[in-house]
Amino acid sequence: MTVRSLAAALVLASLASPASAQISTNPKLRAPFKSVVAKANDSTVRIRGDDKDIALGTIVFADGYIITKASELRGALSVRLPDGTEYEAKALATHVPTDLAMIKIDVKDLTPVTFADTKKVPIGNWLASAGPQSDAIAVGIVSHGTRPLTFPDDMIVNANRGFLGIMPVDEKDKDGKVVGAKIESLEAKGGAGKAGLKKNDIIVELDGKTIPGQETLRAYLENLRPGDTVKLKVLREGEEKEFKATLTGQLQPSRGDIQNAMGGALSGRRTGFPAVLQTDMVVEPRDCGGPVVDLDGKVLGVNIARAGRVETWILPSENIRPLLAELKAGKSTAAPKR
Repeated sequence: MTVRSLAAALVLASLASPASAQISTNPKLRAPFKSVVAKANDSTVRIRGDDKDIALGTIVFADGYIITKASELRGALSVRLPDGTEYEAKALATHVPTDLAMIKIDVKDLTPVTFADTKKVPIGNWLASAGPQSDAIAVGIVSHGTRPLTFPDDMIVNANRGFLGIMPVDEKDKDGKVVGAKIESLEAKGGAGKAGLKKNDIIVELDGKTIPGQETLRAYLENLRPGDTVKLKVLREGEEKEFKATLTGQLQPSRGDIQNAMGGALSGRRTGFPAVLQTDMVVEPRDCGGPVVDLDGKVLGVNIARAGRVETWILPSENIRPLLAELKAGKSTAAPKR
């Protein structure tokens, strides 16, 4: 199907589709995109954790290397290929600023994607999200060109992460050296509060790992989930104490988050990316991590977050390609300090 005939088919399909937030997943609107996503589908896999679908993945090297959305990974990982075969997977590295993870399966001769730049993609152009089957996951249009995020969307907040329910700050000794994460405030219903921790307690260890400051504490919590139990060693008025705390989810979602989630679940990590291409596609959190194509089938990036009711963010290819070699080599990158 040519681009011109595809565009005509899309107009007819959209006229016959309901005017709702779910239009991007309507079968009539997705049907004309089958040929558009065909090549990218061969490079799209299903990521599973503890036998549950948790994300999509994009094949980037033929010998089993796949990128996906890092903050959705949990449990024993496996990858289901388009032909239905499933393999155990290993997480090699993560890049926190982009929320990308590189995972590996022991399979050869896979079909990697070829990325194309996004900066010249016009607003209003049609896009499609590839999937491991023949159909597109969702379709939509570019609603805002590639751009860096601004405050507060440039701050990394990961609601998938386990929370202690505290506001930590760096504790420094008399020489100015950071020696722990001091609890400036805590919520009574949070994991720390229920475990018996108090304001001004200084966290110095988590599960036997030294906590030199609040940045390290946050980094360790990134890899933990609500329901996980951690051992904490704290200093309280100079006396060392130990506690066991069960992590919770985010206790107080914002009013905006509640309103945005009315159209379906939002991604737990949906902020803090270096740049995004914005689309009105409705992509479920468990379908993030897969490639997005234009009408010519060119892969512009990967779906990185369901950010709003009708707002999905694409991590542009320009921000992906420079990371692939280091991720493949197992080099992780933490969040930038502020």
